[in-house]
Amino acid sequence: MKTWSRLRVSSALWAFPLVAGMAVFYFFVSFVPEFRSYEDQPDYAPTVTSSVLASAYALIYAAASSLAAWESGRLRRDGVWTLAPARHRLRVAADVLLPVILLAWLVTTVVVAMALIRQGIAPSLPSLVLPALAMTVSLAHAVIGFVVGLVAPRLIAAPLLAVGVFYAVAASWSYEPFWLRHVSGQFPVDLMYGELPTLRALVPHILFAGSIATGLVVLCALRSGTRQRIVLTALGCAIAVAGTVTAQRMTADWDFNPPLSTGHVPVRCVGTAPAVCAPEAMAGDLDVIQGEVRAALAQLNAAGVSTSDLTSVNDSSASGRHAPASTTQAWWFSLVNSHRSGTTPLAIVTHAVRFPCDEPDPVISRSAMLWAAVTADAEDFYLDWQQDEMRQYIDGESWLAEARDRVAEARRLPLPEQTEWFHAEMRRACAPTAEEDR
Repeated sequence: MKTWSRLRVSSALWAFPLVAGMAVFYFFVSFVPEFRSYEDQPDYAPTVTSSVLASAYALIYAAASSLAAWESGRLRRDGVWTLAPARHRLRVAADVLLPVILLAWLVTTVVVAMALIRQGIAPSLPSLVLPALAMTVSLAHAVIGFVVGLVAPRLIAAPLLAVGVFYAVAASWSYEPFWLRHVSGQFPVDLMYGELPTLRALVPHILFAGSIATGLVVLCALRSGTRQRIVLTALGCAIAVAGTVTAQRMTADWDFNPPLSTGHVPVRCVGTAPAVCAPEAMAGDLDVIQGEVRAALAQLNAAGVSTSDLTSVNDSSASGRHAPASTTQAWWFSLVNSHRSGTTPLAIVTHAVRFPCDEPDPVISRSAMLWAAVTADAEDFYLDWQQDEMRQYIDGESWLAEARDRVAEARRLPLPEQTEWFHAEMRRACAPTAEEDR
C-alpha cells in the first residue's frame, strides 16, 4: 500500500484535527498565560521547550497509545492475522503504526515550534533534547497500545488507553513517592537558564515505557512450539519487569527535581586575580562590573580584610536552581543583578567576611559585617538589608543598634587598630563566651 493510501485509511488522519485542536487549546490556555521568562535573564530555548511540553506530554502519549490500539483492533477485526502471510507481521504492524507515530511526532514538533516562534527564540540543539524524549516515549506508547489492541476489543481498549494514559501522565507531578514522576515520560520540571537534563534523568522515562513495550512485543512473537512459548513468555516478562524495576531503583531516592546539569551557556571573563565572569549574553557591562569588584576588594584589602586566595568572581545566573557554593578561591552570586541594583560592594563584603563557625553571635557578627560594609562603601545597603532581616527576631532592633554602637566606637580608632578590632570581633563572634564579651 502506498504511503498516501496508508495515511488515508488510518485513524490517525481522522483524529488529527481533534488531537491538533487539543494541542493548540492547551497551548493558549496553559503555556501562553503561564509562561514567564526568568527575570533579568536572557532568552533560553530549552526553558521554552520544557515549559510548552509540560502540557503536551499527556496528550501525545494518550493519542499514540489509543490510536495504535484502534489500528491493531481493526487488523484483528479484518482477519489480517489469519491470512496467508504475504508480508512479515512486524512489517504489517509497522505500516499501520507509522501514521500514528507521525501524528504524535507532528504534534510534538508543532507545539514546540509555536512556543519558540511566539517567544522569538531560535531553536538550539540542547532545546531539542526534551522533544526527542517525547518522541521516543510516544513510540513506546504506540507499541504498547498496538499490543493491547491485539487482545482487547478496540471499542474498549482505545478509549480506556486514551483516558488512562492521559490521566497517569498528566497527574504524575502530584504523585508520591516521587519516583513515579521520574518514569512517567513527562519531564517534571521547567528548565531554568543554563540548565539541561542529564542522561541519567532521561533514561528512566525511556527505560520504563520502552521495557514494557519490548516485553509485550516478545510476548506476542510467533511461537511454533511449547518450548518456544515458554521461553518467549518468560523472556518478555523478564524484560518488562527488569526494565521497570531498574527505572524505579534509579529514581527511588530522587526528590521532586531530577538530576540536572548547569552552565550550558557561553561565559565571558575579564581580568585576572580575580577573573570576573558572567554569561556572554549578560556580559555587556562586564568591564564596569570588574571595576566595581576590584574597587570593593581593594578597599577591603587595604583595611586588612584579606582575599588573597580569590581567583574568580562568577555570576551564578546560568547555574539554575542549584548555584555552586562559594569557596575562598571562587565566589558565586548574581553578579550582573547586583550591578544593576548597585549592591555589588555589599555582595563582595558578604563573601569576603567569613566566620569560622556556622552560628556566630548575632551582635558581634553584625558589628564585624557592618564595619566591613562601611569600609567598602556599602553601609546603607547593609543596614537596609539588616533592618528587613531583624523584623523576624524579637531582639532584632536592639541587636542592630548595639552593633552600630560598637562600629561607631571602633571607627574612632586609627586604621591599624580598627583592623585588629575587626579580627578580634571575628574571633569573639564564634567564642563560647561571646555574649559575655560584649
